[in-house]
Amino acid sequence: MLTTFKIRIILHLVAISLVVFSGMYLWLQYANVFLLIVVIGILAILLASLYSLITATNKKLANFLLSIKYDDFEAHYSAAAGEQSQYELSSAFNLITDKFRSIRQEKEVQYQFLQAIVENVDTGLICFNEREEAILMNKGIQQLLHKSYFPNLDSVGKYNQALYDALREIGPGEKKLVKLAVKNQILQLSIRKTILNIQDDSLHLYALQNIHSELEQQEVESWQKLIRTLTHEILNSITPVVSLAEMAHDRMQEPGLSAPENMEDIKKSIEAIQRRSNGLLHFTEAYRQMAKIPLPRFEQADPVQLLDRVLLLFSRQIQENGVQVEKHYPVNQLTTLLDPSLMEQVLINIIKNALEAMDGVPSPRLDIAVVRDPSGLIELSVADNGPGIPDDLLPQIFIPFFTTKKEGSGIGLSLSRQIVHLHKGHIFATARPSGGSCFTVQL
Repeated sequence: MLTTFKIRIILHLVAISLVVFSGMYLWLQYANVFLLIVVIGILAILLASLYSLITATNKKLANFLLSIKYDDFEAHYSAAAGEQSQYELSSAFNLITDKFRSIRQEKEVQYQFLQAIVENVDTGLICFNEREEAILMNKGIQQLLHKSYFPNLDSVGKYNQALYDALREIGPGEKKLVKLAVKNQILQLSIRKTILNIQDDSLHLYALQNIHSELEQQEVESWQKLIRTLTHEILNSITPVVSLAEMAHDRMQEPGLSAPENMEDIKKSIEAIQRRSNGLLHFTEAYRQMAKIPLPRFEQADPVQLLDRVLLLFSRQIQENGVQVEKHYPVNQLTTLLDPSLMEQVLINIIKNALEAMDGVPSPRLDIAVVRDPSGLIELSVADNGPGIPDDLLPQIFIPFFTTKKEGSGIGLSLSRQIVHLHKGHIFATARPSGGSCFTVQL
């Protein structure tokens, strides 16, 4: 069924055609100027009416497109009574503008919600665009640094050079610790950087968090743990020494000191005191060694070669115990920055522990692997099929002097963790589902 708009267009065209042919006929028959003027006037009125009819729709469409361009969705479109096509067009425009208005309101609510979160989180947030202009500073960072505004990244350098250097040097996804003095207050800042690519602009977002109190609490707990360990070990050595010294003193006060049995008891007491004193001296020396780890001398090295060199050191023990060694190495060579001598010491400790854990195990098996994980880190793993480490002991195995061995010192894994941390890496142990333990070093 034809709409009113189409019918009106057709009627206008028919009328214009009739007027044109009628004018031509009258001119040819009568050549009357007055009639020609009348025909031209009627034709002009019809053309003007047709133009008005067409431009009304175009104007409405143009206004609609302009409202979209300038984000003006408050306009309402109406049509004259009986204009079915105009009514349909106006209804479509109103539906679209209502949808745009709804989307804008939702975006505004989401923006206000995110803005409230950003402003109320404890973490300080500051963001710079590609021109290093600050486009975001939340209340968290203003309270943290006691600074209301940074116009650009260079202004951070004028405020605090250490913070500026940290922001310049940190890479995407990396975490960096910086110690600052702000308003006579010491801040231990944990800084993390994220890069957001939005509308052809690269935004550098920095998250700053003061972890000074957490570090102090951790330091206190570490000192308490250290004091408990020292106290326990020293008391274990001093208590029998004091007892033996008192017994020797009592023997020396008894009559008949020169009797062979008295002299023998005193001699044994002195020897025991000497042994425990040497043990205490060895214990103190072990603590001194833990504090003397040299700084790494980094160089590009192949972890596969390191593992093979360490396995060569244990080749005799592996053969005598019938240990099957399975190597899972990458096809292409992997290299990373590390100190070969220090990292070899870590691998020696891990492999030595694995071999000792499999002592007496039928069909002992050692799985050695080197892989690059999805995040780009290189993982060195050593897994055994021994009895494994109980779950309740896994968190304690890296504590200094903690050991489950009768003759172990308990400093090997602790030293290994310190060395790995100096490499900005991680070391951890997990229980294998099939039995045994797996130690992993991430670099």
